[in-house]
Amino acid sequence: MLTNLEDATTGKKAVALLLGPVVGFLYVIFLPFISVAAMIVMIGGKALGKVWNLSRSLAYFEWKPSEAYLAGKKKKEK
Repeated sequence: MLTNLEDATTGKKAVALLLGPVVGFLYVIFLPFISVAAMIVMIGGKALGKVWNLSRSLAYFEWKPSEAYLAGKKKKEK
């Protein structure tokens, strides 16, 4: 029983030893694509955030559902 366990552990170690360089190679190959994608997401998020803030400042609605102006809203004196 102990020999079967040792064989399974040895097989896992061999697979890990063989797959390590392959996984490292794939990481090195795809790292530039990952960094470019991260920069695009970051720049796009900043640009869309600025557009969102601009649209929020331009669109202003005075409708407040908790207030009712049945006689009309009083105008401010200048």
